[in-house]
Amino acid sequence: MFKRALTVFVGVPAVVFLIRTGSEPVFFLFVLVLSGLALHEFFKLAVPDENVWARGFGMVLGSCVLLGIFLRSYVYGEHTDPVSSYTMGLYVFSCLALFFYHIIFDYQSKNLFNHIAIKAFGIFYVPVLFSYVVLIRAGTDGVGFLFFLICVTWAGDTGAYLLGTWIGRHALCMRISPKKTVEGSLGGIIAAVGTAFVCRALFLERLDVLHCLVLGAGINVFNQFGDLGESLIKRAAGAKDSGCIIPGHGGVLDRIDSLLFAAPFLYYYSAILLVQP
Repeated sequence: MFKRALTVFVGVPAVVFLIRTGSEPVFFLFVLVLSGLALHEFFKLAVPDENVWARGFGMVLGSCVLLGIFLRSYVYGEHTDPVSSYTMGLYVFSCLALFFYHIIFDYQSKNLFNHIAIKAFGIFYVPVLFSYVVLIRAGTDGVGFLFFLICVTWAGDTGAYLLGTWIGRHALCMRISPKKTVEGSLGGIIAAVGTAFVCRALFLERLDVLHCLVLGAGINVFNQFGDLGESLIKRAAGAKDSGCIIPGHGGVLDRIDSLLFAAPFLYYYSAILLVQP
């Protein structure tokens, strides 16, 4: 418990400082490091029998995808337009590069198909989905919307834990995560919506009541599915945590799993219904 509290005490101010005052390249490097660590953890869970060079090549490809999105967003100033086709192009060429690598260096692997498919999915699951954090910050009121996303996510997780521990009786998804309860899930939604309105009052006044309600609830729903998605991966791998790099909190993937699903939701909701994130 002490390690967990100390990590929060040190980590939260550092994250707030980076988001609020960090330059564009510095913030991107922060996201790139988190993405690389999370992707490494995913590969260790999903393809533990693969050699370090093959996993490293997958990490390089994932980093290149994220770098390409950053260059388009910040250097060329095209964050105001949807980047789905551009991102898809980066992803397609990374998948082709996986085939090139295995054709040249690893064509005799017994689990060749699984290795290629899993790494292709991993590049989408971590760098592509996590890139929406970069895109959100690059938009209008980007710092505010990113704080909104993080605050709503953290509040929802806390509300789910507290209410689930207090009165949780009915399992939410026993086969994947036995400790999660329906009561905790509802507590998470309530806490997330309440925090969304607090954020609106403090620094996102342009959000009307309806958008605030939908975003608060929607982000939490995607958070919960993101958390269950990573739990599904860990259960398949027979692991409790994705790693141990963060004292008291497990791995990096354990900390960003909720954001991987919620960030695209916030980005596209804002881009379509609020003109621009």
